[in-house]
Amino acid sequence: MTAVILASLSLNGVIEGWLWLPPVILTVGSVSTAMAVIRSLGFPGPLIFVAGLLALVGVLNWQYFPDQSILGVIPGPDTPERVTLLLNNAEDTVVSQLAPVLPDVGILLVVSATTGLIAVLVDTSAITLRMPAASGIILLMVLFPAAIIKTDSIGIPAFVAAVTGYLLLLAVAQWRERPRRTAGTGRSSEGHLTWAVSIGATALTITIMLPLVTPGFDSGLFPQGSRLNPWGAATGLNPSVTLGNDLRNPAGFGRITYATNAMEPLYLRSSTLEDFSGQRWEPDQRLDSRRAGIEEIRAGEPISDGSPILTTITTQSFTSPWLLAPYAPISVTNLEGRWTWDPQNLTILAADGGSTAQQSYQVRSSIPTLTRELLAGIGPVPDGEVPQAFIALPDDIPAPIETTARELTAETANPYDKAMAIQNYLRSEEFTYSLEAPVDGGYDGNSMGVIERFLEVKAGYCVHFAGTMAVMARLLGIPSRVAVGYAPGTPTGNTVEGPRGEELTEFAVDSRDAHAWPELYFRNVGWVKFEPTPGRSAVPDYAQAQPLPPEAVADDSLTPRDSPLDAAGSPPSTPATSPDQSDAPEGRDGSGRSWAVTTGMLLALICVTPFLRRRTRSAHRRRLLTSGTTIHNPARIAWAETTEIAADYGYRRMSSDTPRSFAERLKLEAALDGQAAVSLSKLQYAYEIEEYAPTTGFTRQAAGTLPNWEDVQTVIKALRRSTKLSSRFRAQLLPHSLRNPFQPKRKTWL
Repeated sequence: MTAVILASLSLNGVIEGWLWLPPVILTVGSVSTAMAVIRSLGFPGPLIFVAGLLALVGVLNWQYFPDQSILGVIPGPDTPERVTLLLNNAEDTVVSQLAPVLPDVGILLVVSATTGLIAVLVDTSAITLRMPAASGIILLMVLFPAAIIKTDSIGIPAFVAAVTGYLLLLAVAQWRERPRRTAGTGRSSEGHLTWAVSIGATALTITIMLPLVTPGFDSGLFPQGSRLNPWGAATGLNPSVTLGNDLRNPAGFGRITYATNAMEPLYLRSSTLEDFSGQRWEPDQRLDSRRAGIEEIRAGEPISDGSPILTTITTQSFTSPWLLAPYAPISVTNLEGRWTWDPQNLTILAADGGSTAQQSYQVRSSIPTLTRELLAGIGPVPDGEVPQAFIALPDDIPAPIETTARELTAETANPYDKAMAIQNYLRSEEFTYSLEAPVDGGYDGNSMGVIERFLEVKAGYCVHFAGTMAVMARLLGIPSRVAVGYAPGTPTGNTVEGPRGEELTEFAVDSRDAHAWPELYFRNVGWVKFEPTPGRSAVPDYAQAQPLPPEAVADDSLTPRDSPLDAAGSPPSTPATSPDQSDAPEGRDGSGRSWAVTTGMLLALICVTPFLRRRTRSAHRRRLLTSGTTIHNPARIAWAETTEIAADYGYRRMSSDTPRSFAERLKLEAALDGQAAVSLSKLQYAYEIEEYAPTTGFTRQAAGTLPNWEDVQTVIKALRRSTKLSSRFRAQLLPHSLRNPFQPKRKTWL
């Protein structure tokens, strides 16, 4: 019981506060007590296990379903309906809130049930099956939520608490068995210590190695600072605006394509965040007012007249219950599953647990026609015209936020001028778009504290810019919300034929295009998009600070991955330097120092192993190309080295890439020019000749296509210059090419 409760302390930070702890203690204590009583009566092991499960059901009924239960502990006929309701509430909490989530009843039910079941399994393993050392594997399940959700992972205090619980469990088991021969087995109970040491050593090795070989782990050492990043591997957009992990992924994932007959690229909106409690923006699903029938959507909010457009969207592996669509949708067709739409914000949500994965659908929407003159002539919104959810703010707003908003708009007269003053301030040279701004301590978020910190450091990404403008707008009486989705993305160069033969221009987006932007409400017009984030997408014509020539507007980057994200942002944090051995406490003995040195050397060796393997492979290929001896496939060796190093820096080949398409994309994304572009073209052409035309009689020597190591180095040096410092460190210490080496179509030794 104690071991499970101590391990569960890691949930602090996953769930807000400590209100979840008493139900966990009650549940685990009831289960453990019931199993101990049944065991003391001499019942066999299977019945003890069943007794634990029955006790778990009873205590859960007593805590969460007393009105639906018989005698308060036996499930009644209405219990399944109540269980379904609470589980749905828990799912909504997970989907709509940013950790730490609020401890509502659904979350408490899930946590109590999970820890209670783990207590049953630990008791069975440690006592009934007499395998206490192996029960540590079960205890690790309690640490898993913290490992994948909390910014700093499990953390040292929680990890120490879990280890303490495990050691107590081993000590009690050792005391129960005592150092004597176990009857009938001929095995000493002291074997528990050997098992514990073996399992501990294995677990430590895994926790050290796992971050090095598994994509999605942030830098750092377990259990502090090395957390499994599920958003780095998942392909959905979390509507609670945890976009920082998506944007910091250098390779991008969750590719989506859309084709449209609009005159310019489109924002794809997923959901809107409206309910601001001071700690988080949250999407309000409004399940009781949503409407079915997405084939015809009639807005409950005013929408300025505009041109109807057609967009076909292919989601591929992107998974989300919220449907991507350009604003404002008027119909959606060819979509599988049951979907509903919200009249207040026109978001589209799956109604049957469905998702967007592997869908290809058509959206007809209306692009509003907006001008500066139209918006500048609109007065304040009267009371009662917009629901309170779009205006409400908490009472304890930090003074710097309100003071800044008032000072910026002191000389403005109408809502449009106030909105422009805020946007112009956030897009000014004082602010920097940066993914490397301080993200520790909850900076990856949009609470009032984060906004106050953002206005101080003046560096952040779209979440901070959008949330700040939305809060300031509400302070000035302008209804606001934050839209979550994707910036316009990049043209693929392809055209798609629409359902009626229309010619549609195709674009592609992925996680690097994940974006948040504010929408402000104007009378008789509706919700209007603004763009306060510098370097992200294009500012609409009506929101330009002043009229600009067309070429200047076009240069406002449509692709955030090409913008200088960190020109003036905070430098990437560097690992803290270990204290010198001379500063160690005097009482530390020689064996402790020896253990520390040995451990440090082992960790250092583990850390540099990927670097050494990568350098060894490169050195071997360099010797092959520079030795002067005739080798069978020099172009393939040079191309393999070039593409693998490019992947290490974040420029990875797609399965559909040809050598030529990859080379062209690499030149564009890495901004290769001059000699680097020439060398890359030479390597690509040599590889094509060697791979696809080896028997034509057209000699590579005559064509001048023999590759050389200098060309490879020229390209690699250019890639290194175009990559951020953090990505260069990752390329050296965790090279992607070790896990995914170059694979030619025909198996050939490199």
